Amino acid sequence: MPDVILRDVIKGAFYGAAAGDALGGPAELLSAGEIQEKYGVLKEMTGGGWLNLEPGEYTDDTEMIIAVAKGILANPYSPVEEIGRAFIRWYQSGPKDIGNTTLMSFRNYLRLGNWPEAAKLTAKTLNKLDSNGGLMRTLPVTFGYWGNLPAMAKWAAKICAMTHYSQEGVTCCLFYNLLVYFAGQRKGSKREMITRALSETDRFCKMLDLHPTKFFWHIIHHIQKGAPAVIPRGNALDTLAASLQSFLHTESFEEALVEVVNRGDDTDTGGTVTGGLAGAYYGYSAIPSRWLAALKKTAAIDDIIEAFCRLLETG
Repeated sequence: MPDVILRDVIKGAFYGAAAGDALGGPAELLSAGEIQEKYGVLKEMTGGGWLNLEPGEYTDDTEMIIAVAKGILANPYSPVEEIGRAFIRWYQSGPKDIGNTTLMSFRNYLRLGNWPEAAKLTAKTLNKLDSNGGLMRTLPVTFGYWGNLPAMAKWAAKICAMTHYSQEGVTCCLFYNLLVYFAGQRKGSKREMITRALSETDRFCKMLDLHPTKFFWHIIHHIQKGAPAVIPRGNALDTLAASLQSFLHTESFEEALVEVVNRGDDTDTGGTVTGGLAGAYYGYSAIPSRWLAALKKTAAIDDIIEAFCRLLETG
């Protein structure tokens, strides 16, 4: 793939995720009816919400994407410890919000010094295995291991499992990273990309000894024509299904993002996941200029985009 196209994919994906996060953030925890009553159709960077965001301010979703990206870039051959250091630095900086599962895993890691064991303890304590905190931050894995699908699958699984000990959550991350890769290739229809990503996910689940019980049925069921609209709730399966529907059944980046955030509930993560996928597919130039102009703290995003471009250019 020519460098100029790959740069557009990378830039589109990271800015797309941040734009979706910032668009959806002010409506987080509202129902679709409450969003309609308050905004009509939410399609502008409004600010506010329970986190009292500024217009264009992204949430912990994008902050954690940046942390994962920094860790991969620091050591792509074995990124977990570097990602962990970035996580703890971010945690200790006092962010506005950290998801409950992620927060407990951070605290367990500081006690145990081992990420997989910390996540297992969190799962036992919360009895909440399938939240979307791993999915919301997994985007950088696609670009850290571009073109090396076995490595992409391996690290998607391991990085998710740092905080979320969940077969379904890990599989969602693995699938999403593969799909963003195929979307960035821009070959075939959206449905063909999804089908290919599902096939590769099945292959890598066998290789990695993953045994999700719900993933394949849930995703295949909800991408069928006439399937009911899924609300992007706080679990990985519903967030992913809502994002796939919004991407599959719209014709532009803006339409996809507006569709998913107006479904309500976990609107920032729905926006982040949809934005990363749609941004890779449509490219940076497809993101509305009014959204880009409103985005805050873009220097960190620019830094990781340039670093991934250098990484992929040098092979």
